[in-house]
Amino acid sequence: MLGQIQGQSHAVEAIRRAFVSGRLHHAYLFAGPDGVGKGLLATAYVSALLCPQRGAQGDACSTCSTCLRVRAGSHPDVHRVARREKDDGGLEPQIKIEAVRDLQHALSFKPFEANYRVVIIYEADRMNASTANALLKTLEEPGANTHFVLITALPNLLLPTILSRCQRIRFAPLSRAFVAAHLSRECELDPVMADLVAGLAEGSIGKGRALCKSELLAERAALLARVEGRDEDDVALPSIRRVPEALSLAESLAGRKAELPFFFQLVRTWYRDVMLSQAGLRDEQLVHRDRAALVHKRASELKSADVLERLVRVNDTERALDQAANVRLSLETLLLRLARG
Repeated sequence: MLGQIQGQSHAVEAIRRAFVSGRLHHAYLFAGPDGVGKGLLATAYVSALLCPQRGAQGDACSTCSTCLRVRAGSHPDVHRVARREKDDGGLEPQIKIEAVRDLQHALSFKPFEANYRVVIIYEADRMNASTANALLKTLEEPGANTHFVLITALPNLLLPTILSRCQRIRFAPLSRAFVAAHLSRECELDPVMADLVAGLAEGSIGKGRALCKSELLAERAALLARVEGRDEDDVALPSIRRVPEALSLAESLAGRKAELPFFFQLVRTWYRDVMLSQAGLRDEQLVHRDRAALVHKRASELKSADVLERLVRVNDTERALDQAANVRLSLETLLLRLARG
């Protein structure tokens, strides 16, 4: 299974070398962007650790009962810790200390059938101080043949004491071409759209999959025109129309909260492309390559300071919404400022 993971050769080889040398660390930290293969490698690592038919190069057989149950998430010696689901279908904002206490209770018993027990902690950065300190005690005294994999996109949010007890395996963003090829097959996208989604996904297949489901993707041209106070033919709207257009768009977006991350990513990458054009970079560096002519046109119309200010406003608004600001009011303020220049 290690050999089946693509695009993360450095991380895969680090794990493979540990198996070949027999020097497995008791706790690994898989750190890198979301959706780039951390979970896949964690599953492959656990399968290899538990598989009774593991090969000399650290590969699990992938066909035995152990491997099948690890992949299905039903092996009794694999313990998973993650944010719990709420009644409304969402996830708790943090991993609660009860989850770690339940883990500690489970680890107080001997393994059911394997020689090892493995703990996978997803979104390890979601632990608060109390939860992290409770886990620290388990990391310091893990018990015989107990291994940990902590998965995070934000390792800097973990306690230094936890970081010091883990061996970090770094995951890089996947190449745009790799993501585009994958999404083209999986989501049945044409090459131009696959390239666009891959650029917006910033090296993450997971984010690319989510973008493929977004209704805003098909509305990109109209959406960006309305953000900038223009019509479908790229003609600047008169002042009398900009306010109602901006308010209407804010109302629409406020009712589609699940789409807001994509909206901010779309606008942010657009102004990023305009800045790159002003800096003289090649079209290959653009996210919106298929609209390069319009990017260059906008770069000639705006001052660099104006583009930077727009980017700051977009980022500030997104952060404000993360802090539970009023969604519609925040979007109205942002869109009115962008449309008016």
